[in-house]
Amino acid sequence: MRVYDKELFKDITLLYVEDDLMTQEEVSFFLKRYVKELYIANNGVEGLELFKKHNPDMVITDIQMPIKNGLIMAEEIYKINPSAPIAVTTAYTDSEYLMNAIELGIDKYIVKPINMIEILAIIQKSLNLSLQKRDSNSINSDYIQFILDTNPTFMFIMHCNKVEFANKKLLDILGHENIISFNEHIKKFDNLVELIDSDLNINWIDYLIKNPEKKHLVRLNGSNLSLKREFYVSYKYFENMNKSVFVFVDKNEENLKKINHLTSELIQKLQDNDLSFVIQKELEEILKLTMAR
Repeated sequence: MRVYDKELFKDITLLYVEDDLMTQEEVSFFLKRYVKELYIANNGVEGLELFKKHNPDMVITDIQMPIKNGLIMAEEIYKINPSAPIAVTTAYTDSEYLMNAIELGIDKYIVKPINMIEILAIIQKSLNLSLQKRDSNSINSDYIQFILDTNPTFMFIMHCNKVEFANKKLLDILGHENIISFNEHIKKFDNLVELIDSDLNINWIDYLIKNPEKKHLVRLNGSNLSLKREFYVSYKYFENMNKSVFVFVDKNEENLKKINHLTSELIQKLQDNDLSFVIQKELEEILKLTMAR
């Protein structure tokens, strides 16, 4: 009998969907010894909600279940993440289920009664492919975080209603050490932002989503904000990745940009008209000061 190294699975998160409680208990007991986190659902509705909430590395699901079957759930998961590794467990040999699964792109099957070594083999086969993707995703994540941290604005990126990335500047000003702290303490974003340019009693994210075409004036609330600072916030949703990007620009910084632009234009006009050299030098000094802030 083949022995599997637990190190392979120690960082893996897994969603297991099964309505038969005896099978669910037996398989869950075994899998918990290997994977980092096991999320368990009794049907496709619960499974889809857990997937949206936790975005696990792999899904193992039964096909025939009440409320919503495994294939319908898998189809909806693929709409969220087309590359999600999914394996199905079934006691059925019905060709209709097989054809539906193939049509969805599922190519991994575990026949009931489940052999535990076989289920590990399926996971390993799936995650050998996805581990390469995880390495690539890790590089991409480092790259995204670097871009955010070197950006002078305040920014964060949301995925499936969770903050996935935020630049250090934003976390510092809000008094959070990391993304985990940010997500834990601000589960409802109502208290994060105060809308200034709207009198509506509406969640600020909902308001931005409904009005994405313009910048909105808001006030950020955080433990490290001794004074109430106002920001212009912009919102952009990337449908193909199911990610939302929020960018906050300090209102004072925005005003400084306008001052820089106007001063530059005035200097150019002075140069064109050959006016007072002294006034020109003073305006140049103002421009230097505003750019240095």
